[in-house]
Amino acid sequence: MMTFRKLSADGAGKLIMAYLREHQMDAAPGAEVSPDGGQEKGGRLNNYYTGREGRGDWGPGIGPLAARALGIDLTAPPTDEALCNLFEAKRADTGEEWHDIEGEKTTKQAGRKAGGRKRTISGFDFTASPDKSVTLAAEFASTKAEQALIWHAIHTANDRALMLIAAELGWARRMVNGVQVDEQGEVGWVSFRHYAARPAMQIQDGVSGPTASVEIPVPGDPQAHIHNILLNMVATADGHVGSLDSARITKTMPHIFGAYF
Repeated sequence: MMTFRKLSADGAGKLIMAYLREHQMDAAPGAEVSPDGGQEKGGRLNNYYTGREGRGDWGPGIGPLAARALGIDLTAPPTDEALCNLFEAKRADTGEEWHDIEGEKTTKQAGRKAGGRKRTISGFDFTASPDKSVTLAAEFASTKAEQALIWHAIHTANDRALMLIAAELGWARRMVNGVQVDEQGEVGWVSFRHYAARPAMQIQDGVSGPTASVEIPVPGDPQAHIHNILLNMVATADGHVGSLDSARITKTMPHIFGAYF
């Protein structure tokens, strides 16, 4: 199945990052990535065997337009600073806040200037969970190789489901001369593998500060799942930067996404 929830740009990026990384900070030296348009070359399996996985992976197939707009380096694993910035709707590299930017063609047609409204939602957490029997098969596999291959299958299903979600939600919508224009663009996401369903509670930072899910330090029930943070930004070929077409999530898509996974 697959569930989703929103990430507020006013949230505490450090708390979100710590929860998703299960308090494993910056990737250990030697962690591998596969910035090759979605073709997995064994980096995740290598990271599994060397104990370097679990700190987050950039989604496969993230295009150059999305990477440039988000300020992410696809040739290296996500860093603490980059994740904290992205979860607060900021560029990964500079920490600048995201704003809508009109493409060159649209700006000329509509007489608009670059720059626009600030994001209130930084992303959507699509969490993919296979059947409990799959979790138990991986948990009690007779060899590490069998366990790794089961997880590889889970990751493959997850990646394909996220590519479907990206294709469905990655549409920038805006008005040009009174006419709605829909243009498909590139999006980005980062995935975190978890082994157990950990008890968590909502903690608020001060009287009026943001809240975040914080894990309770007790053993969790075995449950394989992957958190996929689909960032709320779409970058189109003509230079337009907008937000995801999130209306599609609540209409008909959640059950389709889960069934596809």
